[in-house]
Amino acid sequence: MIKLIFLFLVSYLLGSIPFALLVALPQGVDPRKEGSKNPGATNVARLLGKKWGIITFIGDSSKGIFALLLAFFLFKNLPYPKELVLAGAGFFAVLGHLFSIFLKFKGGKGVATTIGIFLILTPKAMLLSLAIFFFAVLLSGYVSVGSLLATALLPLNIFIFGYPSEYIICSSILAILIWIKHKDNIKRLLRGEEKTWKKIKNV
Repeated sequence: MIKLIFLFLVSYLLGSIPFALLVALPQGVDPRKEGSKNPGATNVARLLGKKWGIITFIGDSSKGIFALLLAFFLFKNLPYPKELVLAGAGFFAVLGHLFSIFLKFKGGKGVATTIGIFLILTPKAMLLSLAIFFFAVLLSGYVSVGSLLATALLPLNIFIFGYPSEYIICSSILAILIWIKHKDNIKRLLRGEEKTWKKIKNV
């Protein structure tokens, strides 16, 4: 039990690392105060250029991956299925990103960290969700539309490919949290005020 608590605590702390700020603040930009005011990869890309957005995305997605690697290491000798442990580690990593202890329990929207987790746990389902994401962004012009559709359909994709139910439950809860975090995007979409990805800088 102590080992499990340690895993979830470290996963949360890993998820709490604000890569958007680590990338943007040295360049004199605070993504919490500019653009969409969201400390995430899309806002960093909009403020500083695609290169910096990609770096932020890699950092945010790697947080979930490192949490899973820690879970594999700590519980590699368990005699029973590890799905619940892995799903828990992934969940707490995303929770850290959404409600970072380093940002007074505020944070990003959790999409990149979720992608990193499920690329490891359910690669086929996540690749299908990524295809949905890119197709939705291409058609609509909005990253938020792609994020909302991809995360909403991820639990269904996981079910279709026959992955364990623990991953379906985890992805479902995360999808709800991600949609809640996107409430301002949804309002802007309904008002026709959401910013298109086509205006993101190329630098």
